[in-house]
Amino acid sequence: MRVEVQAENLKKALGVVGRGVSSRPQLPVLSGVLIRANKTGLEIVSTDLEISLWVRVESSVTEEGEMVVPARLFADLTTSLPTGTVEMTAEKNKLLIRGKQTKAEIMGQGAEDYPVIPRLKKPQMKIKAGEFREKIDRVSVSAARDDTRPVLTGMLWEIQESEIVLAATDGYRLSVDRLKLGKQTDLTGKLILPARSLIEVARVAEETGVDEIDAEFDKDNQQVIFALDGVEVSSRLIAGEFPPYQQIMPNTYSTKLNFDRDGFFEAVKRAKLFARENANIVKLSVEEGKIRIIAESSQVGTNETEVEAEVEGEKVMVAFNAQYLVDFLNIFRDELVIWETEGELKPSVFKGRDENWLQVVMPVRIQT
Repeated sequence: MRVEVQAENLKKALGVVGRGVSSRPQLPVLSGVLIRANKTGLEIVSTDLEISLWVRVESSVTEEGEMVVPARLFADLTTSLPTGTVEMTAEKNKLLIRGKQTKAEIMGQGAEDYPVIPRLKKPQMKIKAGEFREKIDRVSVSAARDDTRPVLTGMLWEIQESEIVLAATDGYRLSVDRLKLGKQTDLTGKLILPARSLIEVARVAEETGVDEIDAEFDKDNQQVIFALDGVEVSSRLIAGEFPPYQQIMPNTYSTKLNFDRDGFFEAVKRAKLFARENANIVKLSVEEGKIRIIAESSQVGTNETEVEAEVEGEKVMVAFNAQYLVDFLNIFRDELVIWETEGELKPSVFKGRDENWLQVVMPVRIQT
């Protein structure tokens, strides 16, 4: 293998594929990245067997070949290289790297044991990148972080002809939104995609600045592949039944409020400081023309903030895990928040002007 590439392009590529390298690989070879030089150019690949990243790097290939090199060392070395042309040559199990006034040798290994990752063959749908990033940010916030129940670490895609209904829940909160397709698709049905993989696709879309994302689902091999201008992200699908989330989505309310997002957000963050010793519990007391955000701790102290609100319906006090409110408000961009509740123990709905996006949060039972 002999290839010439610009150092800056190599750095960018490794910045992307590096996120597919596991810190605790199931196989030793997975601690490395696969470098492949062929007649179409230079390819760099990483995988942790759940998510795989493939990147094409603009280069000049004079001799084809492939090998696996330690991901961290290769990335750290590349980051330190000066700008300009970098020449990479493989000799047996060594990768020789030469740049301006510098050279290095990295011990690698053959590529025969590296897993074959799926590649995009025929796109089944096109998605606007900007809308994809926005919707994934909105919905992934409710996906479970631990894999006690793997299905809850995923995001449900209910694929219809011209849109996809997205849903994620960790059992305590639920996010639902709709993603419009660039053109109609023949693929319909329900699939569960890892939220982590979708977040990675959204991140790559932002970094590359693409306008559109191609997607292909391989149901036989339980894989999904996203393509974004020289980058492909593939991921396994999650097997199992997604919870019937529609059953917990409230369709009525006894109290409805409108209030300023910024003032409320600051109040919740302030209350969270005092709630840390009390399981992050904050109380929202709805009164005439206002909402009081209250946190109490016998060890730390108390905090209370009033926020003006338009109140329709009954007075009520509801307790929440403050972190769930913070996570939602972090990605909420409207000036006004709408909160609908049926009572202190019923699921609450938070939303803005876009009625397709709903954030449902389960309240916490407290002693009165």
